[in-house]
Order: sequence, then C-alpha cells, then structure tokens
Amino acid sequence: MCRLLILVILLLLPGEVLGRPSVHFHERATVSGPRIVLGDIATIRPAGENADAIAQLPVASSPAPGKTKDLSTVSVINSLRHRSEVADIDWQGRPEIVVERQATRITRKQIEAILGQFLQENSSKLPRAEIHLNVQRAPEELVFPVGAIAWKVTPSRPNILGSTSFSISFTVDGQPAGNSVIRGRLKVVGEVAVAAAPLRRGEVITSRSVRLAKQDLADLDDPFTSLDQVLGMEMTRTVTAGTILDRNNVSQPALVKEGDMVKIVAHKGALRISTSGLARGDGREGERIRVKNISTNKMIYCRVDGPGIVSVEF
Repeated sequence: MCRLLILVILLLLPGEVLGRPSVHFHERATVSGPRIVLGDIATIRPAGENADAIAQLPVASSPAPGKTKDLSTVSVINSLRHRSEVADIDWQGRPEIVVERQATRITRKQIEAILGQFLQENSSKLPRAEIHLNVQRAPEELVFPVGAIAWKVTPSRPNILGSTSFSISFTVDGQPAGNSVIRGRLKVVGEVAVAAAPLRRGEVITSRSVRLAKQDLADLDDPFTSLDQVLGMEMTRTVTAGTILDRNNVSQPALVKEGDMVKIVAHKGALRISTSGLARGDGREGERIRVKNISTNKMIYCRVDGPGIVSVEF
C-alpha cells in the first residue's frame, strides 16, 4: 500500500522535480521576426544549454506585422514530435496561445514629414519661392516589420514642379518592404518674368518691357524667375501684357540677320581660309543658314558661330 502511494505521488509531481525538462506554454506571446520559435511562446526549465537549444526550435510562421495569430499547443507539440530534443519533455500550460508580431508604424503625419524633408533636401532644384505641399490622399498608417527603416521618394515629374503624386519606396534592414503612392499638389509661389506691355514677335526684351510678378509656379513649364534670365532675349510669338515668359515664347536673339555681311571661315583640319559673304536668312548660334559667297557668287550653307561670323568645312 505504501509503495502504491509513493508511485502515485511521483506521477503527480511536476516534471522538473523528477529531473525531466518542462515546457510551460504562455497565454500570450510577442515576436518580432518572421518565424516563431518555442522559446517565444513558452518557458523552458531547467535553464541551461539544453533549454537554450530547445528554445530555438521553430514551431510556426509569424503573423503579419502588427497582427495576431492563435496557436494550438497540440499542433505545436505534434510539429515537434520527431525532434529528439523534446522526446522526454513535460508539456504544461495553456492549450491556446495568442501570438502578436511587433511592427514599425508610419502615420500619415510622418508620411507628410518625409515628403517635407524630401522637398527641403531638393530645394536647390526648386526656384526660390514659398513651397507648400497639400497632401490630398495618403494612407492613415503604414505597417512594416521591426528593423532599421529607410525610404526613397520619387516625384511624378523629374523636376518636382508640377508633380501630382510622390512614390515612397520603403526598406527594412536593407530589404524592400513596400511602396506607397501619395497624391498631392505642390503650391509654389514665387516671382516670374511677365510681359509689362504687349510684345511682338521678333522684339528684343528690354528692362522696360518685362517685370516680375508673383505666380503659382507648380503648373508652369520652365519659367524665368529673374529678369537677368530674359533681358536681351527675342520674342518668338506675340503676347499680351501680363503673359508669363518662358522658353515657349522667347529664345536667344539671332546672331546673324538676313542681309547682314558676314565673315565666312572655311576650314579643313588646321587649314583656315576666310572670305566675305551675304546672309540669306536669320541664324542663332549653332544654326545653319544660306550664305552667298561674295568672291564666287555661290550659295553655301554655313554654321552660325557668333555675331557676323559663320563657318563651313571644305
């Protein structure tokens, strides 16, 4: 009778008292990586090298960052039944475990700050102006795995002005973690050159014919933001007073006008010969125009090199 009582008591004692390692499952657990190991969801006794090895046994994949997952301890035990490390384990604790995965969260306010930082870092590419970004559509929150997070912003237009969206690509610990497209509008208020009076096609711009005016630059295509950029340029089309001047309606003035006497420089290698000619058309630097050679009375095509100077290769 005494022997039977002693045997029952031994069976009821916890495993660690009998010298067997024990695994005590928790009710809840938190993980950070993509895999759940036994040590994440249970306490293993007695402590030591054997317990450390058992703790590293993988049992399941983690939920998505910021999400939870219910684990059945029965399924965990079954998944490890072929592992020799747990052949003599005393399994204890909860039958269900709720596992939550940690996450890095980026709020809408932080997204706007990322775009603001991008604009500040690229201020050298933007005109001197008051710049405001009105974010019209963005996620309230982005969720990423735990780790060192970095990002790259790409505007919908390379010169940033006129961009209506910004793509942000994120990495975690150097690995791609996802992209987010933010819709918005840049308001860029600055001074641009405008016609102070009606300007005719072919007219050369002077300080009296142009002035600076404040405009929203976001939708403008390469405007002039200082008077020095436009003075001396030539109108390529007629415009009314107040028209914003850009490279669609002005250009460099012709260096050679039709009817001008020009110097023709004929060259081949190091050999150069010059003669006089008569321009038969207007030409800007680098353009080719017809020129009448006065000496031979022949028409030739020459490249405009400067005021009153053209060249041809023979």
